[in-house]
Amino acid sequence: MTGTAYEIGGIMELRPIGIMHTPYKTIGDAPFQGRSSSETCEIEIFKEYEDGLKDIDQCSHLILLYWLDRADDRVLQTRTPFDTDVHGVFATRSPSRPNPIGFHVAELIERKGNVLRIKGVDALDKTPLIDIKPYSTGIDAISEANIGWFKNATEGDQMDGNSYRKNIEELIKKGDLKGLLEKTGELHGHFCSHSAYGVKAGYIAMCELGITNTGMEEIVAIVETNNCFSDGIQMVTGCTFGNNSLIYRDYGKTAVTVAKRDGKAIRIALNPDYEESSAENHPEANALFEKIVVRREVPTPEESARMVQLFKKASLEVLDVADDEVFTIEHKTITLPEYAPIFTSVRCSICGENIMETRVRIRDNKPICIPCAGDEHYAMCGDGIYVTR
Repeated sequence: MTGTAYEIGGIMELRPIGIMHTPYKTIGDAPFQGRSSSETCEIEIFKEYEDGLKDIDQCSHLILLYWLDRADDRVLQTRTPFDTDVHGVFATRSPSRPNPIGFHVAELIERKGNVLRIKGVDALDKTPLIDIKPYSTGIDAISEANIGWFKNATEGDQMDGNSYRKNIEELIKKGDLKGLLEKTGELHGHFCSHSAYGVKAGYIAMCELGITNTGMEEIVAIVETNNCFSDGIQMVTGCTFGNNSLIYRDYGKTAVTVAKRDGKAIRIALNPDYEESSAENHPEANALFEKIVVRREVPTPEESARMVQLFKKASLEVLDVADDEVFTIEHKTITLPEYAPIFTSVRCSICGENIMETRVRIRDNKPICIPCAGDEHYAMCGDGIYVTR
């Protein structure tokens, strides 16, 4: 890594002091933010620089500077995942820049000779390491720092993803299941026992695993149904299709597995005995459900109002029942899929719309989208996942 002569005649030279060993072989493998990763990685310091590691084991966190050797060094302006505007690369954290130097604060787990075991990085495997410095909250942390172009949802200008779910996290912390159910109602459109099951299951999972969600795939929810239950799960856990942390398995079971990146997980499934007894205890609500929802008969205004009232009553009752009466709960260890890869877009040669590169069809050596090709594809509807054209 050698630079060219600059104006005053000097030469810049960077010498790698080590190499980073991570599980991320491609850009698609790497987490969006290193801090959200629970993977333990290793830094191998070259022997000629090992003496520079003296006392490093007294540092809890390290600033790592590394050379992003697979980044595009021709880029001066870019878009970020946070908005749609174009920014100069020097106003962003984009890896693509004239001198692609990566910067990250990582947790030091331990030192073994010339090898450092660390946690919380997003560098690709075999990335050259340029420098290491100790991180200090007293020296490096600036509480009033902000990035002006990024508008935070609750405080206006601080890049703190946790604040987006501040209200939800506070409700979880207080054990306010009714408040969580009300928030779910904003998404789901009404109250019902199955959305309440989702709220209760999501709350149990978040508390048992001791986790919060910043929307960076640090936790994943695997739902086994696409009914009302899944909306309660999405609201409480923050795992959605849009942030790549919701997986749908078309089993038709009212169940969810919530897992951390280290594989620690909890599966929560609705107890069929409780579901049946609950149905028996609400005959009027069930009769209205059969008429209005199942048979799609036009209700009177009084019937509509009564069903809403009964559904809300039934959903609130769910929240007060003992967890082990409503659910079967199993702690387990699972293997999660890798972080969702980022794909480039390709323009359809027929309709002109952009397509994710993995969904492109080729006709006459030209890219076209699935609708223009008339090809079969998967679709998810109320009755599950199926193949259609």
